[in-house]
Amino acid sequence: MPTPRQRRLVRQHAVLTLGAIGALALGDALTLPVAVVASLLALLLAAEFTAPVYARPLWRARLRWILLLGALLVVVLGATHVAAVARTLDPSLAYS
Repeated sequence: MPTPRQRRLVRQHAVLTLGAIGALALGDALTLPVAVVASLLALLLAAEFTAPVYARPLWRARLRWILLLGALLVVVLGATHVAAVARTLDPSLAYS
């Protein structure tokens, strides 16, 4: 059974993610990597806004692993984007 704090975290994450995706869609900048980064940033913001000041609940330790996996996914998406851009560059621009 989720606690009220867990429900508040999920609710804030959903609102922030949907707001970010809506703003990206309005700006015609919505792509999968950008949506993943926006969702990860929304989770970080929601986790910080709902963090208790004096006590740390046990379920917050599991949140660290989700954030680490999200950061790893962002690194992988960034590396594939850099590789795609590097393939389109002129070979004469490369250092020899």
